[in-house]
Amino acid sequence: MNKHRARAVNAICVCFADRLNIVTGKVYMTLAQISDSCGLTTYNKDGTPCYSRASRAINEHLEAIGAIHCDRIWDETTGSWIPNLIWVSELFFTLIGYEYGKYEAAQQQQLAWENKGLKEQGEQAISLTEARRRAKVRHIQTAFEIRAKKRAFKTQLRQARKLAAMEKQQAQAKILNDLVKLYTQEELTAMGHVELKRQVEHRYAAMRKLATAPPH
Repeated sequence: MNKHRARAVNAICVCFADRLNIVTGKVYMTLAQISDSCGLTTYNKDGTPCYSRASRAINEHLEAIGAIHCDRIWDETTGSWIPNLIWVSELFFTLIGYEYGKYEAAQQQQLAWENKGLKEQGEQAISLTEARRRAKVRHIQTAFEIRAKKRAFKTQLRQARKLAAMEKQQAQAKILNDLVKLYTQEELTAMGHVELKRQVEHRYAAMRKLATAPPH
């Protein structure tokens, strides 16, 4: 690794540590935010940003050695890739010189505090696995919301119009089929029928709204 790439990787590690959710191990930053924060963004002659320097440092080094894991998910309903979910591993803490045992202690303490809040609201306590599942669901939902509101994305508008042209039952069946591809069997089981149905209905309403909205 040359010194420029090493500096990029070090800067990204600092960035990840700063925006890491202690409980889930999920990094709450997009590639664009990471690239901008680390000073790795370049621009072409038209002023279009390029994030390839950050992307290569993440994929070819941090992910390649197992310090992080990236979930790459295709959402067929919107016809687009969901921004990568980035999860750190135990090796990540070795890279940044932080004792993993201390992280685990902080993780359990934070989870206990969050579960205390859930119990006060009359809800059941959750495990680390469930916390990660919920983080993934929120990530996917946020990405969907952004795409469903932007008519500038021609692919999303085209997909929305296809769904709007279908009978409601057919459209919702397609959305359900698309949704189950985003999650593992274990995640779907934990999600349950009620939550899955709610997501289908929400997506159907949002895509119909996108398809029928007047042009800007």
